[in-house]
Amino acid sequence: PKFDIPEEFKVAQDETDAGKRGENNYLKHLTFEGAKKRYGEITLEIKERLDFELHVIAETGYPGYFLITEDFIREARNMDVSVGPGRGSAAGSVVAYCLWITNIDPIKYDLLFERFLNPDRVSMPDIDIDFCIERRGEVIDYIKNQYGEKSVTQIITFGKMRAKQVVRDVGRVMGYSFGEVDKIAKAIPNELNITLDKALKKSSELAKMETGDFKELMSHAKVLEG
Repeated sequence: PKFDIPEEFKVAQDETDAGKRGENNYLKHLTFEGAKKRYGEITLEIKERLDFELHVIAETGYPGYFLITEDFIREARNMDVSVGPGRGSAAGSVVAYCLWITNIDPIKYDLLFERFLNPDRVSMPDIDIDFCIERRGEVIDYIKNQYGEKSVTQIITFGKMRAKQVVRDVGRVMGYSFGEVDKIAKAIPNELNITLDKALKKSSELAKMETGDFKELMSHAKVLEG
């Protein structure tokens, strides 16, 4: 979505890429204002790092992304919603640090900006942010109201319990030793997407375990598989 920058940072609309250049102007302003608060004195090292990052952000077309992210994180803090200190590759950005998107100083810890964003990167960058689970709905509502409901979506990542994993998990919960559980898991053939039923037909060793000491474990594992 488009970020609405203050009037004084806008450039004439008849100029090429006027909106993007306005975003770049405003992002630079916020970054250096933040740098004064973060570092006090802006040394040559800090200035060169900021100039480099801002140049790459401008070249790759992401000034608006930083401005939007800074906006809703600032709003979250204004609402007294807990915000994480930052994680992932974005923690290597001094611009993000100066905007209070992250709270980890990349210069102090010698973190690389290029892991997050560089001109050769094919995939889009993303900034991982943690909000308090009890109140993050308020932050999502703010973003919807500010940038439009169609600009916001929620996603979920999930995994399935495959044959070997389900045996290990059930065995651990039932109190079996690592050695015992490992022995069962290793009896399952190394085949892609193999199920416990298929494994029992292919592995006589596993079949013996199912009818022996590990009958209850295998019974629970079959229920939870998948």
